[in-house]
Amino acid sequence: MALTRPLRLKSEIAKQKPEGSSSDFPIARVWVDSGVFHLDASFDYLIPDNLAASIATGVRIQVPFHGREVEAIVLSREPSSDVSGLKSISKVLSSQSVATPETLELITAVSRRWAAHPFDVIRSAIPPRVASVERGEWIEEERSGKKAKGHRTYIHIPPSINRLIYLKEIISKAANDGSTLVILPDARAVSKLHKILPDSIILDSHLERSERYRNFLKARYGRNQIIVGTRSAIFAPIVDLTSVIVLDEGSEHHYEQRTPGWNSRDVAMLRAVKEKLDLVFVGYSPSSEVARLIENKWIDFSATKSRVNVNAYPQSHGELLPSRLITEIRKALQSGPVLFIAPRKGYAQAITCAKCRNFALCQCGAKLVKSGAASDLECVTCAQKYPEWRCSWCQGNTPYLMGRGSDRFAYEIGAAFPGEQILQSTSEKLVEDFAERRGLVIATPGAAPSVNAGYSLVVILEAERFFTQPDIRAHERSRELFFSHAALASNQGKVALVISSDHPIIGALASWKPSLISQRELRERLEVNLPPFTRAVTLDIERSESQSLFRGLKKAQEDGRLPLSTQFLGPSELKNGIDRIVALTPLVDGDALVALLHEFQRRRSSTKKTLATIRIDPYSLSR
Repeated sequence: MALTRPLRLKSEIAKQKPEGSSSDFPIARVWVDSGVFHLDASFDYLIPDNLAASIATGVRIQVPFHGREVEAIVLSREPSSDVSGLKSISKVLSSQSVATPETLELITAVSRRWAAHPFDVIRSAIPPRVASVERGEWIEEERSGKKAKGHRTYIHIPPSINRLIYLKEIISKAANDGSTLVILPDARAVSKLHKILPDSIILDSHLERSERYRNFLKARYGRNQIIVGTRSAIFAPIVDLTSVIVLDEGSEHHYEQRTPGWNSRDVAMLRAVKEKLDLVFVGYSPSSEVARLIENKWIDFSATKSRVNVNAYPQSHGELLPSRLITEIRKALQSGPVLFIAPRKGYAQAITCAKCRNFALCQCGAKLVKSGAASDLECVTCAQKYPEWRCSWCQGNTPYLMGRGSDRFAYEIGAAFPGEQILQSTSEKLVEDFAERRGLVIATPGAAPSVNAGYSLVVILEAERFFTQPDIRAHERSRELFFSHAALASNQGKVALVISSDHPIIGALASWKPSLISQRELRERLEVNLPPFTRAVTLDIERSESQSLFRGLKKAQEDGRLPLSTQFLGPSELKNGIDRIVALTPLVDGDALVALLHEFQRRRSSTKKTLATIRIDPYSLSR
């Protein structure tokens, strides 16, 4: 068959032989983005003379590695190397230094602490390069002497004030001696604080790629700045940094979701110690980790003398609003809006038969829910609707709504207070501000709109449910939630809890002292060897390998390679054929456990086995 067009030959450009190096520091020590877990050590490369002027600590380069060209970052320049036959650096990807020696030291510490490859941390710490941004003038100024004293403080936010305005005052005091880094739990808080501090520099992954990289370089080369960001900003290379401020350090948003799962609170503590920075935690209630350090006097607690008018309204027959509370709500509406905090969103998250109380299930076995007052029961898995539902056990046709959500609460509260304006706010339909002088606001946790003068009454519905959630963080999360929402009441406002009158949270809120309840929780955790008194590790691995891994861990313990104090729980079944093993060891033995697990991952990587998913000190131990 005749060819209709001529063949085009591939062209290949022969690589030039790398030039030699004649400088006093001809060796670059680098981390290589190899994509292979066990190749996490540093490597030495020869610096050609034509690239010598551009090679410095923190510069991104390209190097030959196992037959391919990969990215690397320069750790340092060295006068010599113990390795013979070094390869040469191929090219400089960017002349901008994106990491200081302190940044690289912090990344090293985080890699060891969380058993990770350095580049797994770098991907969070350093944003992707944008060449067009680098064309500006980025000149590093001389370092000024830092004036930080290495103080560590937890500042308790008073009630009835705007927390971000209060945070601004703390930042203003800290920003006199150099740059200040402020870590917030989410982009919403970053945006609000930036409006209050318009000259601040934002470091947030929600920014456009070019804007994020431009702000990163501003933080890298600027002086006397205020840098505001979410968790990855904790690694920002700021040469005159004197203070790190973390808001709501116990929030789940401070935990990195990707491997290796570090959290900004612990990284902030590592950085503060290494660089002798002032470290300030600001919040309504400390996490258990910080509460332990406050008790040990490692962190100072700056308390506020405040009193809050708190009352409990126990349910007698499972009603949403006890009769005494209805009277209190009507009275409060005369002086301002009333806020209700619902434990969950939606209408009804569980359905039972009103006659026999059997749970309503779909034919596929999943539970049925109700998404609205006029909607049919619907399966959460296959979405099949049941317009004429009947109980499979007793044939009853009257569903009973359990696990009521904010939509159902709005329906019931609206019926109890006809004619009153009702506003709903959830994470999906967020309302930032409520400007009306009167009305009922129903919100899920963290979604309450702000009111200039504060709410006349804050009602926390089904308050017991917050404390009965199944994970280890339920109590500290609930404690923070109660304090942060009680703080939304005005100076003359009240707080109402639908809860038993003897619950300890009532006294803690009334005196504005989270320690009254957190100290008891710490004692309980200490008795059963749970975090924050132990290093906790979860290992998720394929079910076929879980038993052999468990036996290997026990054997390592018998051989003295693991502390005898280490406890193992499991294996327990997760989804998709994965099992979980939980390891708990006292903090003093934590490094030994992490080192062994790091080596375990290296060996699996070197034999081309699938890595286990390891989380060290995760937010929760539950599935």
